[in-house]
Amino acid sequence: MAHFAGDAVDPARFTGFVECHIEQGPWLQEAGQAVGIVTDIVGIRDMTITLVGEQSHAGTTPMHRRRDAFQALSAFNAALNDRLRNIVTPQSVWTIGHVSLHPGAHSIVPGRVTFSMQWRDGDSSRLKRMENVIRQTATEIAGQSGMALSFSDMMGLEPVTMDPALRAALTSAAKAKAPDRWREMPSGALHDATNVAILMPVAMMFVPSIGGISHTFTEDTAEDDLLTGLQVMAHALPHMAKAN
Repeated sequence: MAHFAGDAVDPARFTGFVECHIEQGPWLQEAGQAVGIVTDIVGIRDMTITLVGEQSHAGTTPMHRRRDAFQALSAFNAALNDRLRNIVTPQSVWTIGHVSLHPGAHSIVPGRVTFSMQWRDGDSSRLKRMENVIRQTATEIAGQSGMALSFSDMMGLEPVTMDPALRAALTSAAKAKAPDRWREMPSGALHDATNVAILMPVAMMFVPSIGGISHTFTEDTAEDDLLTGLQVMAHALPHMAKAN
């Protein structure tokens, strides 16, 4: 994606990139605020983990003899949630979003599970510490459960810090147009600005999401909040041009 942007856009034509977006989370609405000035966009790591035990009959295999792949996944998830809380911040997140059990039948103890493991944070060193905990926990659970364990290659993007000058212009505009109704905040979602940052300075501004809902047809933003966001952006843009 970054390679495509480099081919299609001549960075010399631009002094920066500013993106206005819905928050996709609950923080602004819960605080009664209209504008979020983004400090940084989180980094992301994503890989697939496979645990292989033994497929067997659900009616005739005693519980103590089972090497149930789903039970291993369940134990991994519970242990991981407990261990990660010791090293993360309130903005750190981790998700098992896709699970594939084999053979996937009602009357068969599953012998294999493959699942996605994704985690996000604004600090590269913390992302690495989270990776270490994930790998160590999976290794321990596999050993305790008599499972074979494998990891896929890991994909990811590094955190991106917003340009100080562009961000300062947005902050000044928020103070002028939405006094006491704005905050600084990280972005837990990836955005176009992540890739454009390779080419030029970037900044971002959020408007609230009703109910913090996103990636669904029910996502929405109040028109008053959209108007406030436009007013902040209109106030900031002339100052950004001068800053760059």
